[in-house]
Amino acid sequence: MKTRLLISLLIGVVAAVPSASALTLPPPDRPGDSLIGNPPHEVKYVAAKQEDTLIDIAVNFRLGQDQIVLANPYVDRWLPGAGAQVRIPSSFLLPNAPREGIVINLPEMRIYYFPDATKVVTYAIGIGREDDWKTPLGKTRILGKTERPSWTPPKSIIAEHLADGDVLEPYYPPGPDNPLGLYAFRLGIPGYLIHSTNKTNGVGMRVSHGCIRMYPADIEQFFPMVKTGTTVNIVNQPIKVGWYHDTLYLETYPQMEETPATFEQRLHVALDLIEQANGGKMPVIKGAILKAALEKASGIPIAIYERPVQTPAIVQSQAH
Repeated sequence: MKTRLLISLLIGVVAAVPSASALTLPPPDRPGDSLIGNPPHEVKYVAAKQEDTLIDIAVNFRLGQDQIVLANPYVDRWLPGAGAQVRIPSSFLLPNAPREGIVINLPEMRIYYFPDATKVVTYAIGIGREDDWKTPLGKTRILGKTERPSWTPPKSIIAEHLADGDVLEPYYPPGPDNPLGLYAFRLGIPGYLIHSTNKTNGVGMRVSHGCIRMYPADIEQFFPMVKTGTTVNIVNQPIKVGWYHDTLYLETYPQMEETPATFEQRLHVALDLIEQANGGKMPVIKGAILKAALEKASGIPIAIYERPVQTPAIVQSQAH
């Protein structure tokens, strides 16, 4: 028993029930740093049960569906198998944006909220599809908050569902069966909301008509925190670079379908960000690791450069 416990501690196996407090994280602990959550070397895993899918584990830990798949490229999405070690992403580089209000990074499908200088709140989200229902980019604000919203589907959405043989009701009253869930924020962009969902498997995927979806338990926690008028900055950053202490990390996601990029284009973006993060100077980076991270996005911060250790100068004194 003691041996099994020691092995579990060494490989970082975590309990199957997530802590709500894990969504509220301290800010980076050094000026100029960008990483929040667990230190990157503290890798977290959970052992899958026989009946689990990766999607079940994502919902349980309130991670996005695509996020957990990217982090576990060699684990079967639908049949991980009893005892399979599933990596639970637990550290994140902050987007390259002002750390104020709400920042939403669409390729990452994650929301960051900066209520004050002492904490960062982050959640997985679902976003708009890649066709005519894209979630818009840009800066806006929270114009209103509604608890127990009702929903009147627009004619365009009614027609789309009807074409697929699905008949929508013309009006959905407040309640658990409402597609907007029990909480909704109205954005300054007409027609767009941040809201709960009764289809939790869609969190972490591009399945909405442009609105931003959150897990019910997440938005229940988030709703009272956010005030009307809070700024919202929606960005498209599939490549993030930032420091954790003396190590520079790279975190990559697939390009959004509407903004494709070649490997060379992604490389140039990454190199520009690395140079910017290093004070305008290009460091000697781990090229093979950079190439692999850009070719196979994992959503996991990966170390690409370490600052040289500064040896304190020896001051010689002459006795008088």
